[in-house]
Amino acid sequence: MSGNKTRDGMIISSIVKSLNQIPGVTVRSGTNHPFVANRDGLRPCPIAASTDAKRMVVPWVAQATGYSNRNSIYDSLRNGEWYK
Repeated sequence: MSGNKTRDGMIISSIVKSLNQIPGVTVRSGTNHPFVANRDGLRPCPIAASTDAKRMVVPWVAQATGYSNRNSIYDSLRNGEWYK
């Protein structure tokens, strides 16, 4: 799979764009992964071509935001818009 998409086919730039819109979440460049999402009190979430967004990023966002509708979170990340 291309380096600009996750293992499950989601465009990495859309994920990063969505995460940057969530209050309290920051995204930085990483050393082993192109991007790492951070929020105080949570373990960092790596984002790379080897990441399965549905299994790794969506649960992390659910924990970071307290929002429980994982299908809606996945759609938000895929569309690059955080509208919760």
